[in-house]
Amino acid sequence: MKPSERQPCTQAEALAPLSQSRQCDMACEALYRFKHVRRETVAESEPAARGTEIHRILATYIDHLVRVGRALDLEVFDQLMKTASGEAREVLERFRDNHAFDPDKVLATELYIALDEDFLPIEDSSTGDGNPNVATMKIPAYEGTLDLVMLHSLTEAEIEDWKSYYQVIAADTFQSKFYPMLLMSLNPSLERVKFNLEFVRYGTSRTVEYTRADLPWLRELAQSQRARQRELHKRSASRTAKASPGRHCTWCPLLLNSCPVAKTNPYRRMTPERRLRFALWLQQAERHNTIVLKDLVTERGPIHYRDENQNEYVAAFEAVQKRSYPYNKVASLLTEWVEAHPEDKELMEGLSASGLSSRLKAKKRRALSDELQALANVRVDTQLKIGRAEACETEIQDDAGQAA
Repeated sequence: MKPSERQPCTQAEALAPLSQSRQCDMACEALYRFKHVRRETVAESEPAARGTEIHRILATYIDHLVRVGRALDLEVFDQLMKTASGEAREVLERFRDNHAFDPDKVLATELYIALDEDFLPIEDSSTGDGNPNVATMKIPAYEGTLDLVMLHSLTEAEIEDWKSYYQVIAADTFQSKFYPMLLMSLNPSLERVKFNLEFVRYGTSRTVEYTRADLPWLRELAQSQRARQRELHKRSASRTAKASPGRHCTWCPLLLNSCPVAKTNPYRRMTPERRLRFALWLQQAERHNTIVLKDLVTERGPIHYRDENQNEYVAAFEAVQKRSYPYNKVASLLTEWVEAHPEDKELMEGLSASGLSSRLKAKKRRALSDELQALANVRVDTQLKIGRAEACETEIQDDAGQAA
């Protein structure tokens, strides 16, 4: 919990600092008003509680490694895992087997950073007896708590942000820009900051990197969001807030009882189970409709349709060339090219043999498959699968086998 949340302002309408979570809540005016203008107490959702639990255990573990000067201590990690709930433990077991840390590079876990309107760091001001001196304390304009910060040198740092999401997403988020901005503003010597969005459930991550040359536009982004927050705060305090359905509805405390657009909100109109059932119906309807449409186009040729806005649509078969290059015919040419152009070595490094996975399933190639496993580049991603539960589980296992 951030310090500003542990000690809320006494005035209900006071503007809290811009943070990653508040920026997410700004997607819906009604949600923002409920949480940050009226400051209603919000019960922690199950996914949020799971994330908090995972973060607490990981921070405790890494702090222990720094204290004892070790890169790994599985005995302590296992003891910490025993206190975790069932689902959190499953996530942590994946983390356990593929993480080690250099204690000399760990700057801090749960590093809280607060900046003023001019992006200057704010430190706690205290009187001689150790009590906060309210008269000298500045109010933060921007704040964030970074899961883990590692210093690789005086000029290079790395931020680890752990997510227990079920979906792997790209690191191109507001958070991935906001946190490096906070860290570079706190430490003027940093020239490069890498941000890792790590999905501990799958043991994979997505990474972006920013340099000090990026700091001006990163701050401009923060300023624009701060201005948006200020305007939203002002509007929400003076009139009834509007509701905007979107992904944020999945964790919104207003969804079941107080959503202003509950009757039309697609996240409210169906239970998750009904939504899955509807998706299955759509899936089958689309499949059968496509079969009939293909038959019609085969016999009648292209079918055209124009809607009321005069937008034209067409269903037609088109010839599409898909090129592939037989390895046994092109390997020698590629090798000769790289030998003649040594500056173009990246040509070979970027190639992959994607057609091998299915062919290596043959029993006669088991030995070859085992040898190639060590050379394979494995990229974990998530894909929504809809269908019978047994079939989905089989497909996931098959995909995992191909990746391996």
